[in-house]
Amino acid sequence: MGKLEETEPTVEVEHHKLEMKRSISLFHVISILCSVTGHVSVFVAPAAILSYTGSIALSLILWVFGGIMNLFLALCFTELGTMFPKSGGAYAYILQVFGPLPGFLTAWGYLTLISGPHWAFCAYSASLYAMKPFYLDCKPPDAAIRLLAIWILVTFVAINCSYVKFVTKAQSVLTVTKLLALLLIIVCGLISFVKDGAENLSDPWEGTESRPFVIAMSLFFSVFTYGGWQIVTNLMEEVKNPGRDLPKAVYISMFIITAEFTLTNVAYYIVIDKYDVLQSTTVAMLFFERFYPPLMPVISALVAITAIGVLNCSILGHSRVLFAASRNEQAPVMFSMINTKFLTPWPAIFLLTLWSIVMLVSGALFTMMELVSLFSIILSFSVVVTQLYLRWKQPHAERPYKTFLFIPISQFALIIVVFFLCIYQEPLKLGRGLAILAAGLPAYWFGVLWRKKPKVYHRFMKYITVGLQKLLSVGKAA
Repeated sequence: MGKLEETEPTVEVEHHKLEMKRSISLFHVISILCSVTGHVSVFVAPAAILSYTGSIALSLILWVFGGIMNLFLALCFTELGTMFPKSGGAYAYILQVFGPLPGFLTAWGYLTLISGPHWAFCAYSASLYAMKPFYLDCKPPDAAIRLLAIWILVTFVAINCSYVKFVTKAQSVLTVTKLLALLLIIVCGLISFVKDGAENLSDPWEGTESRPFVIAMSLFFSVFTYGGWQIVTNLMEEVKNPGRDLPKAVYISMFIITAEFTLTNVAYYIVIDKYDVLQSTTVAMLFFERFYPPLMPVISALVAITAIGVLNCSILGHSRVLFAASRNEQAPVMFSMINTKFLTPWPAIFLLTLWSIVMLVSGALFTMMELVSLFSIILSFSVVVTQLYLRWKQPHAERPYKTFLFIPISQFALIIVVFFLCIYQEPLKLGRGLAILAAGLPAYWFGVLWRKKPKVYHRFMKYITVGLQKLLSVGKAA
């Protein structure tokens, strides 16, 4: 009888590809865009445009113009977003076309000048309006506003870390809140018009500014009043069908927001004299104070929820830029890791949360927020140049969506005009912003170019990375 051979049982190991899920549908893209576009500017201080136009009629024309120009710019982003459907948005396009240094500086500016200050501002606005019903005759204590803002920020960071699908569904509810708030103002304005007429609109061209440069300055504010929609391009890796959904969502959401913002301003002017609008920093509250004071707590709550909706979208979108930079070896490897259960980039979200809390606690929030518009100009210019460059060098490249050529050309000219207006209006602000952006150069040398770092540095980073992997249960994404 032959000797029986013993064989060891084989064990098959199944490897799962760790990556973020495509869970964002067309409806969710529209919801995100409607929420973040213009954030809460129309509720707080729409007087910036009026202060330069001088008349109600011209200011309303500029509100429509700003919406159309943002639609054109969004279509430029859309063409590139469908060509490069990766996390990171503008960072991914610029890195792909112009190389590592311009890409790194884009990510550096985005994270330092937009993400942290913007998260902090949204949380602060939500906190302020949540407390406003208890302080109708005065401003709530600043320390209390900041503490509540930190709680709101941390709460929605925790929600975003848990489940993207739930976040996008919850965002739909938050977006409806913004649209309802706008609709409430429009309907109340219509009721006031039917009951009392519109004496404030009897001469809508009164006081129209005639100096070309001053009118040009109003273009600057009309363009930036609708800002925020760029966030959605950071999420292309999680959109189910970017080539189909993003163009449709841009057209639909921009039409809705432009129409509602313009009609909301008409409602303001029906109830409030234009001189009172110019002096107010909380126009929505003033509107209901004049129309029907018992509704003041209602609009305060709606604006607070709207600000939370913008914050929610910002957390969802901004963290993907740091995630993309890390995946391209332009940030520490830990920031390209995602949680193995929830498939969201926890380390990237946590770092930006800390930066936002620093903004809230240090008192530097409003100083940094002044620089957001500056970097937005630079970012938009870079994207339009990237699009035109690809049209020239790669005319036959696959483009799931291709906009008309006159759109990026018109945006190129408009951005140059706006940039020079920014230089004229705030040269010191421009200098500060460029200095912060230039600080990315030594960071680029240290983090990217300097390959032969000391062994002690590599040991330290490995220790931190492994520790975070164990603590947060994260792994490197594919």
